Amino acid sequence: MNIFKLNQFFILILSLLVMTIAHAQTKVGNLQIVKPSARATAPGQSISSAYLTIENKGPTTDRLVAVSFARAKEVQLHEMKMDGDKMMMRQIQGLEIPANGSVELKPGGYHLMLMGLDSAIKDGEQLKMTLQFEKAGKVDVVFPSQALGGMKMH
Repeated sequence: MNIFKLNQFFILILSLLVMTIAHAQTKVGNLQIVKPSARATAPGQSISSAYLTIENKGPTTDRLVAVSFARAKEVQLHEMKMDGDKMMMRQIQGLEIPANGSVELKPGGYHLMLMGLDSAIKDGEQLKMTLQFEKAGKVDVVFPSQALGGMKMH
């Protein structure tokens, strides 16, 4: 193999490894956490949001009851929905994950609000948060951060 083909081979292997890590899923009990992401912030901004999909592969309902993030004073579960012609956002105390179903936390719907950040979240940072489920227990999840323009509104 010449050096050019060898370099291409290593680039291909490295790319596949990065893609595998980027699409890695976190599991706890019957729950699978997929596509976690968080919004990067501007300097001085003390609030951000985070998103993920929770898939329940089990026969019983579970419930997301709390989330913690060391760099935030508080993480709240929020719901956004239309109330007539107004978009309303409110804090909720938990989020039911149906048996053999899933819930997507996304812009414009359910989401996590990171309140009282101690510093700006930079684009590309890896943020470790702990999710607490009623039945499955606690699990640490890494949320890659993205600039606002990199996230799609639904």
